This record gives sequence, structure tokens and C-alpha cells, in this order.
Amino acid sequence: MDAPIIWDFEQITNITALPIDQDLLKITGGRFTTIANKAESNYTYYSRGIAVRRSHVLIEGLRHDIKDEGDHGAPYGGFINIGECAYVTVRNTILTGHQTYSTIGAAGKPVTMGTYDLSVNHAVNVSFINCSQTNNIDDTRYWGILGSNFCKNLLYDSCTLSRFDAHQGVANATIRNSTLGHMGINAIGSGLLKIENSTVRAKSFVNLRSDYGSTWQGEVLIRNCVFIPAGGKPIGSAALISGSNSGQHNFGYTCYMPERITIEKLRIDDSKHQNNYNGPAIFSNFNPEMKDETYQEKFPYVLTNKVMLRGVTTASGKALRISDNRFMFKNVKVEVN
Repeated sequence: MDAPIIWDFEQITNITALPIDQDLLKITGGRFTTIANKAESNYTYYSRGIAVRRSHVLIEGLRHDIKDEGDHGAPYGGFINIGECAYVTVRNTILTGHQTYSTIGAAGKPVTMGTYDLSVNHAVNVSFINCSQTNNIDDTRYWGILGSNFCKNLLYDSCTLSRFDAHQGVANATIRNSTLGHMGINAIGSGLLKIENSTVRAKSFVNLRSDYGSTWQGEVLIRNCVFIPAGGKPIGSAALISGSNSGQHNFGYTCYMPERITIEKLRIDDSKHQNNYNGPAIFSNFNPEMKDETYQEKFPYVLTNKVMLRGVTTASGKALRISDNRFMFKNVKVEVN
């Protein structure tokens, strides 16, 4: 019952039942080194690592290194690749972020290409505990370490990693006692996104991915955290919640902002700011074209109802604002206790 079915289907054409293994399988120790491929930088994902396709698994004490990365290479789909299973824990494990390469995208222009050391897809109750990476979590030469799709109940606890990312959606995610690097927290999904006792060093505290409509149908709770915009580099702007939705594109579903956002005891270290800095905002400018009542959304974006603030402080001394786009968020109720 802690992972209920979250979608309604008008018609069901196929069902697959995967039994959950009852006995715990332990994979303990091991040091692995990937000698980076020198293939063309195309979307031909390499599978070199450990694929978890059964439930009740503990991976502990593993280390993964990467060597001989050059100026090009094909991406990897995750050294630890978890899918179609439940109750998987990765603990006391050291991983490595992959170098970012570029390729020519569908529009004929260069695009950066993601390659992962952790991948989680169609999985339930997956935990990463006391995990870290060998390279600097603030180094932008390396891609975000995690990619996930269609999961439920993901957990980071006591981790120091460059990114938490739910691409095509997660139902309920918890990040606690952790530090997130330059790619921060990226989320699409539903339920409760809870972030406690953690530090985020990205451009925003939580980024709602714009390629999926910046949708989170549920709540966000931020408690006892530190936000260091851009990892302490000089900034012109900073936002707690970022994303983008013009209201003109049909994503195939209604897009939501978190219905309620609760922020308790957040310290924003924005001491290194540029002269034009006006202070941090709760929301980034999700739709720069929405300036007044004349703007009409074809596919309305459902905005946040309420933001509750308690104990939010800034190193710059500048007050927390609603957004650069005050019109868009004019009906959002902000309570300060």
C-alpha cells in the first residue's frame, strides 16, 4: 500500500506480473575500473556493469572508477542499473561521474549527451545510503551521476553526489543528510518530495524538469537545509524552485506545480552575488511571456496554492521574493511564520 497504482487507464491491453523475491541477495565489496570507450559520441548506450533485475538486493562496499576518458565517447547506461524490481539498497559505495560529451541532436545542432553511473527504471523502494563519487560534485565537466524513470519511493541518505534526477517521473522521493552538486535536484512526478538536513549547490534548490512540463502533482517539503546557489560562484539571480511551462504545449497530461511548498529553516548562502542581484526568489520565471491578463494558455499550468516559510535566512541580507514574474504568481499565498 505504500506504492499504490498512480494512473488510471481507459483501456488495459497488457499486464506483466513480476514476483518479488523474498530472500535478500547481497553483493559485497569489489573494485571495478571502466576503461572508457572511444566510440563515436552517439546515443548508443553501453551496458558495462551490474544489472539488478530481482527484488530484495543489497549492494555494499563497491567502488567504481573510470579511466582513459578522451575528447569523445559513447554514453553509458549506468554501472549500477536497477530496473523492474523492488527493495534494492546501494550502501557505502563509491562511484564516478562520467565526462560530458556532445552530439548532433534532432534539430541538427550540438547537444550535450547524458551518461550515467547510476540508473533506476520502473523500480520501487530503492535506497542509496552513504554513497559518494570520486570526482568533484561541482565539476561541470562531468554529467549528473543518476538518471531515473517511472520509480516510486526513491531515497538518498547521507550521500554526496552531483545529482538526483527523476526524468519521466517518480512517486515520492526523499533526500536527507546529503549534499548535491552542480546538477542538483531535478524532479518530475507526484506525491511528497521531502528534502531534509541537506545542502544543494546547484543553480536552484529544486528544478522541475521543463522537458516534461515542470510537473509535480503533490507537495514539496524542505527542512533544515542549506542552499548555495551555483556552488558559491558569483550569481545574478537565484531561485528555490525553477522550471518552465508556457502553457502552449500539450504534454499529454495536465501539468502541475507543487500544490503546497513548506520551507522550514533554510539558509541561503548568496554572499557571492553580482551587483544586479535582487535577492533570492521562491520561483524562477516559469513563463516570461505571461506578463498580464492578455496572455492565454492553451493548456493551463496549475500553479502552487500555498507556500509556507519559517526560518529562511540569506547571507546577502536580501529578502526572499516571490519571483521575477510577479504577475504569474500573484495568486500564490505565502505565509511567513
